[in-house]
Amino acid sequence: MDKDRISANENIDAALRLDGDPVNVRAFYEDWAANYDQDITLAEYSGPIIAARLLQRHLPDPAARLLDAGCGTGLVGSELHALGYRAIEGFDLSESMAERARAGGAYRQLLGGIDMMQAADSYDADSYDAVLSVGVFTLGHVPPQALQVLLGMARPGGLLVVSTRTHYYDQTGYRQLVDRLISEKRMTLVEAVMDAPYNKDGEGHYWVFRKSA
Repeated sequence: MDKDRISANENIDAALRLDGDPVNVRAFYEDWAANYDQDITLAEYSGPIIAARLLQRHLPDPAARLLDAGCGTGLVGSELHALGYRAIEGFDLSESMAERARAGGAYRQLLGGIDMMQAADSYDADSYDAVLSVGVFTLGHVPPQALQVLLGMARPGGLLVVSTRTHYYDQTGYRQLVDRLISEKRMTLVEAVMDAPYNKDGEGHYWVFRKSA
């Protein structure tokens, strides 16, 4: 592999070099949707199952109302459904990705064309027992401030389950934002799983936060 490439997979590498502009990110995933599942299977992507099991450890209630933010083709929803959860909703920036997630049948409601930074315009505040976002807090996709948007949609006492690629954690202000939200007593850290499997190109971190009551 070229030493300048982040991933051996051409599409994954290109995704990690996006500029964060929602218009460009949406267009990229509209084009990638047809091959996305194949590519990430070959990359041995383990984020969805790790995040789903983390949620189950801290919120085992199968009736919990869940929001999968940036759901892609529905991999997290499928894992949650397999664990017995049924009140799963989701959204994605790409309508083509969302359409594939709908076809899986795990979600009771799913919206496409939703920019995560503007998601509060489409969802009620303080509504979900848990909000999950897996594979989104990665280079070229969303700024760390998206975490505040998702926190706003969790109910007081609800959970936030997030994955970050290691390079996102190292190269953005995510760590500083988390520290500030905790110091302001807006949330607490329940569990952090550091340097865990993500895909065969590298490791990731997994986070469980609890929104303050």
